[in-house]
Amino acid sequence: MCGRFASFLPPEAVARLFRTRNPLPTIAPIWNLAPSQESMVVRRHPETGERHLDALKWGLLPSWTKNPAHARRPINARAETVAISGMFRSARKARRCLVPADAFYEWRTSGGPKQPFAFARVGGQPTVFAGLWEAFRWPSGEVTRTSASSQPWRTR
Repeated sequence: MCGRFASFLPPEAVARLFRTRNPLPTIAPIWNLAPSQESMVVRRHPETGERHLDALKWGLLPSWTKNPAHARRPINARAETVAISGMFRSARKARRCLVPADAFYEWRTSGGPKQPFAFARVGGQPTVFAGLWEAFRWPSGEVTRTSASSQPWRTR
């Protein structure tokens, strides 16, 4: 995916679109969602198999992480390396998800400051990226669910 995206459709609309079956997350619209913020993610519940719409932190924190304070938290899972990367191996096998985005941003540098460009679908339907999710259990027992998304294309 990219480094920033917009998520402004209400959770009710996203739930209707993906036919999810859980209480809706309380999440406000955001036009410039950044890594470490919560985003809406459609995933299958590990026990029931039902589709759920949940708010997960953007930046994958693997369940096997020893020191979360210093862990890498990738936001993108590249198609060409996701199958061989230890960071994504477990999630790729068992914890795939969909990440709806109303728009995403790419930046271009042309001799001056970076210029953002927003990409969105005509008609208002969200773009949906493939993703992976993980659940990290802290020593206190609290669980943090995180995600990483695919890239819409590789930029150079």
